[in-house]
Amino acid sequence: MLDHERALNYFQNLYLTAVADRKLTKEETSFLVEVAQQMGIKPREAAEVMMNCRDQGFIIPETEEEKIVQLEDIIIMMMVDNKIHEKEYQLCLHYAQAIGHNKQTLDRIILKVIKDE
Repeated sequence: MLDHERALNYFQNLYLTAVADRKLTKEETSFLVEVAQQMGIKPREAAEVMMNCRDQGFIIPETEEEKIVQLEDIIIMMMVDNKIHEKEYQLCLHYAQAIGHNKQTLDRIILKVIKDE
């Protein structure tokens, strides 16, 4: 379990991915609620993150394991509405590059996520 600040950062990264296409679908909202509950994030805290993070970028986790787990969850968020929007994909690619990975790694993880569904 992540400490509370890291959980909020994680939630922020997922939210930024969800709204990259300027829409928040019912599936994306459900996934965000589920993640927030699992991480012990209160509804008020989630609302604050959502209102205040639009002008911020991704917050990069400290450990390699957290980086990869977050990348996988960001990919799941991108695909939760069964569509890969170009803006969401570009945001995922930006995150992958920010944590030291390339497009090929991102595409490989996307295929893994699809296979695991």
